[in-house]
Amino acid sequence: MNYITIIIYALFLISLLWKVKIAPKNQFCENCFSLESMTSLKGVMALCVLFHHLSQKQAFQQTGTINIFEMIGFLFVGVFFFCSGFGMQKSFDSKQNYLQGFFKKKILPLIIAFYIMNVIYAIYHLIIGTKFTLSQWICKFVGVSLLNSQCWYVYVIIVMYLAFYFVNKNPRTQKYSTLILFLVTIAQGILFVCMNHFAWFWGEEGWWKVSGALQTAPWYKRHMALIYQGEWWVNSTIGFLMGVLIAKHEKSFWKKIEENYLSSFIIVAILFLLTRNLGFYCLRNVSYWTEFGGDLGFDKKLICYTAQTIQVVFTNLLLIIIMRKIYVENPIYNFLGKMSLEFYLIQEMILFSFSFLIEKNRQPIFAQNNYNILLYAFCVIATVTVAAFLYRKINLFCSKKLK
Repeated sequence: MNYITIIIYALFLISLLWKVKIAPKNQFCENCFSLESMTSLKGVMALCVLFHHLSQKQAFQQTGTINIFEMIGFLFVGVFFFCSGFGMQKSFDSKQNYLQGFFKKKILPLIIAFYIMNVIYAIYHLIIGTKFTLSQWICKFVGVSLLNSQCWYVYVIIVMYLAFYFVNKNPRTQKYSTLILFLVTIAQGILFVCMNHFAWFWGEEGWWKVSGALQTAPWYKRHMALIYQGEWWVNSTIGFLMGVLIAKHEKSFWKKIEENYLSSFIIVAILFLLTRNLGFYCLRNVSYWTEFGGDLGFDKKLICYTAQTIQVVFTNLLLIIIMRKIYVENPIYNFLGKMSLEFYLIQEMILFSFSFLIEKNRQPIFAQNNYNILLYAFCVIATVTVAAFLYRKINLFCSKKLK
């Protein structure tokens, strides 16, 4: 483990331990799923997602810096989905007429955040001189294609919100809400398995068969040109259903866990390790990316999707069982949690903006003692935090005006 990793891990651990809540022996944390604690949890996950994106940089990979985060980004996103599903179901159960004004309260802010982000990213791409055709600009700004590759989360969470709304709005479908939400979740997974990483439905001139591949194919036939063209869109959404289910049966769920806490923890921890190994094995050896060999590999994609979905389930289970005894709730993560969406959406352009510190001509550069890698990490984290804060202020202002 290099010194940069030690510094980042140490600071991260210190931040987690500040005001950490620990239940006494034979007792449990009753407030571990309060609004404040869930907000802090989202803050922790937001920072972990940024660590994941940092770890994917070549300079980080070649030096082994925070490499533990490299393959587990989807697990952090799974926790975001869990928090959303849990919070929505709890609000629905406890607040009278919760679904009234649902679009204005839940959907409109996401749409506003999406289009404000598109304006910001459009300005950014104009400044750095990115070349898009007119049709690309239109499709990217409207949302048929992504201007910011990380904004896929907005699409998927809106789908889950709408599914929750429509299934609970009608008393006749409400009793089947769990089944319907499960089907919506799985349908998105099957859609990806069919969609692949390219628009195969355009015909045989798919990007993988075109001479020169990405350079010669029309932009809309290229790699991940359109929406729903990546497994990261769908391999975490099961977390939303988990959140809804646990919120519905919270008392009985915790009663069973607390009656046999140690054995529950051990069993779930073992299943977590087994599914983690299974998920990583599938990712490395079965692979989503079968089309590189000319094989669409629907079966292989389905195997990977299923393995990672199960991995998300047991990761979330282990986390919430741990939180029943120990959880984080402090001002740092409460602050990050309140702007977790903005923190996530704004980071891509900042990760690229500071890349001159660690890359030249898309090749990693290494300064003495690799101090430039540490500098890059701190510049990105600090700038993303400030930019997300300002971005959220803009979102809140626009939401207030439009509402």
